[in-house]
Amino acid sequence: MKQRLAELEAKQKKIPEEYVTIQHSPFSKEILAELLLEKLKMPHLASYEGGRDPVRHLDQYTSWMEFQEASDAIICRAFSLNFGDRAMRWLKKTTTTFPSKVGMTS
Repeated sequence: MKQRLAELEAKQKKIPEEYVTIQHSPFSKEILAELLLEKLKMPHLASYEGGRDPVRHLDQYTSWMEFQEASDAIICRAFSLNFGDRAMRWLKKTTTTFPSKVGMTS
């Protein structure tokens, strides 16, 4: 049993830092539990890399998602699908749990 545990721990150390599972997700349980809309269509925006105006990008994204009647939780959770490599690396390194609703702070 100890040997098997040691093997699993060794394997875990080999997992790339970029790999994130639900257990390591920065999203709250409420956000992760929200069901996706069956016909949800993501906006056709350029991936956010951090170089452009983040407020403008967020406004465009939020307007599209609200038009589709997506919940705050889905708007929050799906936003990372619009991230480029640099922004995605930042998200995956985040250890703080995000608020459970858009506009909430801690």
